[in-house]
Amino acid sequence: MAVKGSRSDQRMGARAVAGKRASLRAIGDEDLAAIDTWYGEAAKAAYESRSSRETFAGDNDTLLAIVRPNDDQPIGLLEYETANGWVTVPFIALAKAYRGWGYGSEAVRLLEEWTVREGIADRFRAEVDVRNGLGLYFWLRLGYRPLGAAEEGRVLAMVREAG
Repeated sequence: MAVKGSRSDQRMGARAVAGKRASLRAIGDEDLAAIDTWYGEAAKAAYESRSSRETFAGDNDTLLAIVRPNDDQPIGLLEYETANGWVTVPFIALAKAYRGWGYGSEAVRLLEEWTVREGIADRFRAEVDVRNGLGLYFWLRLGYRPLGAAEEGRVLAMVREAG
């Protein structure tokens, strides 16, 4: 597979990718207040140490809102990075009321399908804190496998190839 090289080629930006249950889109300033209502609890569940303001600072082209297509309200966040044919997801979180209903799984599948279709990546990596048992199980259910071992309080890399 030919992988596109420029940074702008590897960002979803303002484009949206829609699924049946969930969609991915860029985050706008108008979303921040709604995200703030659930971000703290969701970040704590994922062992994320950044505050919402720290998460939103900087390059937001790689931070996507997970939304329900029928109301376009952000119910989750998915952060991703691309390099050398890999997509890495260092952070995904959903508002508590939406966990366990398939929104996160569909969001990851949408990101994977988009990056393969665009020729950006064919290998996928997730980073999960080893204390986050539900997070580890989430990635295992999606076909990701641990890459090596991690110590307590460390991030474990989990990988999967397209196909």
